[in-house]
Amino acid sequence: MKFFTRKKLAAAVLSTSLMFASIQAEAASNFFEEVPTNNWSYSAINELIDTGNIPGYNQRIPSGRIMTRMEMAMIVDEAMQNQRAFTPAQRQTIEQLSKEYFYDIKKVRMLNKLDRLDESTIDNLNKPSRHTRGDDGDVLFTTEEKSKLKSWANRFEINGYAQIRHDHTIENTWTPEPVRGADGRYRYNGYGEKTRSKPSTYTKIDLTAKYKINDNWKAGANFIIRGSTDNVDNWSWSGGENVSTVPSPWVWVEGKVGGGRGVDVKFGRWNEWTPMGWGFDMDSDVTGGQISFGNPKFRTTLTAVKVDLWDNHMSSNYLQNVRGYETDEDTPTVGVRWDWQANDNTDVHFGVHGMGAMTSRYQDDKKKKHVLYYYVHAGHKFDDNWKIHGGIINSNAKMIDHPWGEDGPNPTTSPGYWLSAWYKNIDLQKPGTFDIWATYRKEPGKSWVTVTDWWPKNAEGFRIGADYVVAKNMFFTTWADRIKEIDTKAKHTRYRFQMQFMFE
Repeated sequence: MKFFTRKKLAAAVLSTSLMFASIQAEAASNFFEEVPTNNWSYSAINELIDTGNIPGYNQRIPSGRIMTRMEMAMIVDEAMQNQRAFTPAQRQTIEQLSKEYFYDIKKVRMLNKLDRLDESTIDNLNKPSRHTRGDDGDVLFTTEEKSKLKSWANRFEINGYAQIRHDHTIENTWTPEPVRGADGRYRYNGYGEKTRSKPSTYTKIDLTAKYKINDNWKAGANFIIRGSTDNVDNWSWSGGENVSTVPSPWVWVEGKVGGGRGVDVKFGRWNEWTPMGWGFDMDSDVTGGQISFGNPKFRTTLTAVKVDLWDNHMSSNYLQNVRGYETDEDTPTVGVRWDWQANDNTDVHFGVHGMGAMTSRYQDDKKKKHVLYYYVHAGHKFDDNWKIHGGIINSNAKMIDHPWGEDGPNPTTSPGYWLSAWYKNIDLQKPGTFDIWATYRKEPGKSWVTVTDWWPKNAEGFRIGADYVVAKNMFFTTWADRIKEIDTKAKHTRYRFQMQFMFE
């Protein structure tokens, strides 16, 4: 197991003391400070080491071995570089450790860069008279100014992704406009007609920036620009404004309270979706607050927000005509979720939340204005090649009584469920890695749309796909599905080709 013993790195620490003049007090009191042996970091790091996914660290920290914050930061930094190899719960542990040793990790990375410099460069950096000069010879930054700039820059985190996708759909249409027959009964025209939709190309750029206010608090801002390249008028910023307007980012504050006892809070406006998202949770932007507490093995998350459900956009035209009004975009949501890492290979998630009825799910907002949803989902990794994930969700929603009687759709009242299986794993740091996956999913009216990639409302069917890492932090995804609308029986086949670029 490697620890901080390299002579050249130690020399770099000493020879660059002027670069750290503005943060010497913090380095002396924190960077080389010993971490108490009863600190939670030891067990958390040992659990990560046991997975074998931290390069260079294949032995646990011995019992009683006292580590400095610097040594802890080196191990956490290695784990952060290989996050894709860990389970979701283990990545949450890494996130907690990265918050705990944020500044220390930044310093380790800076020292690693200095360690790679040749001796002459290090000597030059150590000279007080050394300046950074422009092409015309004018002094741009003194050594002291460079030190302050680096210290200030270390407070920022910037990451995000870009996505380009192309969809092609073949549909069996179902016309929702009824026609009264000679017998006085309503019927529908066009049922079963096959149409080929216009191919759609969609682009999205998501950028998140965070600023470290102090050791416990960060401020975040999220900018998203998205739209169809087939329609220049269909582009918008994250706030929903047209791109010709000034962008309105989602802004929030997040931090740790209670003296670092594992209590995380977040409030403001943010988006719960991630490109690697999974499970039953929110797939829209939220405004409100969230608190999470517990240990890495078992955590509880409480959420009280207003959610933009896109319910208005997703409601069928005939439903809106029947109801006589459009549903509200933002709806209050209160929920609790528990995340349990049963062991290194098994994770379980369950929860309950309450919110308004959704007409896009054929839920009757007059009979049951407030709906209670409850769900459980779990994943298991069998070995390095195979893993599965599945779940079930239900609610006490009341389904709409269609005024067109037996000729209208009969909303399904069964719960929603899904099961996915993966073969192999992609590693964004390793070009050439791939995975193949398949999903069966049913999402009737009493369930709720999840954070996994787009699934049509009230639909069931199969989807099979694959991911391939083309280059570092760049991967290609393709899938095909055959899905039918549960209540109207309308069917479609969709093909997607998508490229994603991750950056940090």
